[in-house]
Amino acid sequence: MHDQTVIKKTISSTEASNHFGTMLSEAASGRSLFMVTRMGKPQGVFLGIDQFREMLEMIETFEELHDAHYMQGILEAREDIRLGETLTLDDLDRALGL
Repeated sequence: MHDQTVIKKTISSTEASNHFGTMLSEAASGRSLFMVTRMGKPQGVFLGIDQFREMLEMIETFEELHDAHYMQGILEAREDIRLGETLTLDDLDRALGL
């Protein structure tokens, strides 16, 4: 996630409610992420927006890597590069009449 160590904390829903501002500050800074429990059972997580965005990006990458059509496109693009079948941006602009 970040270069710094993220502290993973478990906190009850009551504690989360009572210390919401502190949790928000810690999560927003990337210092902590929280697993929130109710009656001793995990119910949710609380993390900063940067951590959330990074997680979504990882999920998207994972999904792409398991998409056969996407991966076929990557293999075809790599073959085009290997064969030298590439265009500069200037060439592309000319080809598109821009």
